[in-house]
Amino acid sequence: MTKYVRYKFKNLISYGILDDVSIREISSSPFGEYNLTGIEVSVSDVRLLAPVSPSKIVAIGLNYNSHLDGREAPSVPEAFYKVPTSLIGPEDSIIIPKEVLDNSLSIQPEAELAVVIGKSCKRATKNNALDYVLGFTCGNDVSVRPWQKNDLQWWRAKSSDTFAPIGPVIVSGLQHDNLRLQARINGKVVQDQNTSDLIHNVPSIIEFVSSVVTLNPGDVIMTGTPGSPGDIKSGDIVEVDIGGIGVLKNFVKNEGESI
Repeated sequence: MTKYVRYKFKNLISYGILDDVSIREISSSPFGEYNLTGIEVSVSDVRLLAPVSPSKIVAIGLNYNSHLDGREAPSVPEAFYKVPTSLIGPEDSIIIPKEVLDNSLSIQPEAELAVVIGKSCKRATKNNALDYVLGFTCGNDVSVRPWQKNDLQWWRAKSSDTFAPIGPVIVSGLQHDNLRLQARINGKVVQDQNTSDLIHNVPSIIEFVSSVVTLNPGDVIMTGTPGSPGDIKSGDIVEVDIGGIGVLKNFVKNEGESI
């Protein structure tokens, strides 16, 4: 397995390969040919960024039975978009919008296995879908529940600024279909399931989405969330922990608070 990271060091943004506590810089992004540059830095000396900068984030709703809440399971993957401006990286802050605070609305995290597309993908099949995958990372589909329930579209419920944390690494060569997935709020486990419980698995999702939308290198697919995680508020720490990938940690702040 290879662990790719995107990081900032001395005001320069680079890609590299993570080896325990050090990062070996690569000459370009992992979505094409690259070489090792010979430069190596300590993880403690860099700021890890969202490991990719996608042209689009496709998320899948209602993809674990424990998240259906009595609803019928979808016959096909139920896809929606999260816009690129919602993206943040590890240890960045999830910002609760003023409108959510003023109306005391419920806002929740959603721990998800995220797929990172490695090469242009159109009309993949279940048999070859994984050939288009660079690797997997942790995702958090932050959601304002009343907006999700009452708005005609989910644009603000799911795509407000900072509502798409991903990271900390992209792991290639990972057996993705039997991973333990957890969410924790202030250390308390609020979601705990296995990716083997997905209603529509990763190849099925890629086949369905790419039948109508071209997936570009670096695009992200969030595959769905289990259970009901509970609300978050300013001062909370949210962690998404996926076996074989690691922990995506983010802080929660109110809009206008110092970050």
